[in-house]
Amino acid sequence: MKEDIREYARIGLVHHLLYPKCVEDFDDHVRTLEEFARRDDIETFDCCIPFGEERRKRVIAAVRNSGKERVYAMHLFPGRKISFGSTSPAEQGIIRLVVGDQVKIAAAIGAAGYVFASGADVPEGERPAAREAFADFCRWFCAKLKPHGITALLEPFDRTIDKKYLYGPTTECVALIRSLAPEVDNLGIELDMAHLPLMGESFEHAIKTTAPYLRRVHLGNCVLKDKSHPLYGDQHPPIGIEGGEIDMPALAEILALLLEVGYLTKDARGALVLEMQPFPDSTPDETVADSFARLREAWEMV
Repeated sequence: MKEDIREYARIGLVHHLLYPKCVEDFDDHVRTLEEFARRDDIETFDCCIPFGEERRKRVIAAVRNSGKERVYAMHLFPGRKISFGSTSPAEQGIIRLVVGDQVKIAAAIGAAGYVFASGADVPEGERPAAREAFADFCRWFCAKLKPHGITALLEPFDRTIDKKYLYGPTTECVALIRSLAPEVDNLGIELDMAHLPLMGESFEHAIKTTAPYLRRVHLGNCVLKDKSHPLYGDQHPPIGIEGGEIDMPALAEILALLLEVGYLTKDARGALVLEMQPFPDSTPDETVADSFARLREAWEMV
């Protein structure tokens, strides 16, 4: 493609992976997110807001006044420890207490979407009950988001390699969304391309399966073949890192498929959000510049 990719897509970034220390250091979270919100090279971004009333007050204003589309991400919830598909009434009580608070924060920043995942998988025989519990959670969650005009964005994860979440295959995510309609009409899919090799799904299968419900796309990378690699699994190394699964040919394939299904068009520019941690020995800005250059090059290959 010779035209600028920004004519077909809203380009964005994910804050908390570019600054991985911020998930544990909430003051660093505030400082970096305030700087991040002022970037002039993106139209949209994903973020989460740290705990602490004074921190929240300070950073919510910076995010809301950024002039960019904001999407909230639930990275501060311990999804590997407490699954949204839990059948325990006590755990569901904790989940809804915490998530209810996070919905208020998402509304406060003026979020357009809220990315969430199912949480830890269970033994196969327990999955039907867990899926029903997760469906019930989705009904509650989407009802909480709807008055604020926020779309819930379910993110599929691997079930066997790293995160080992309940959902899961893209076919199951689509089946869940269809089963909740028309009662739930603010639920879509955020498809992370870095997860697909870990899920054992081709880009073509996943993109075409989710296309009717595709609301947001993350572009990133993963390491799958070398278990001794320090970034093995779902750690979001940057595109092009040695040993990674995604580089220029794969990225060009992804962009071509997103064009084919109508996600990338001039009339409705879909969000392409780069999600990666910095290259070893590189700064976040150096990594962003490299990733944007690779994205432009892959687009020219389409």
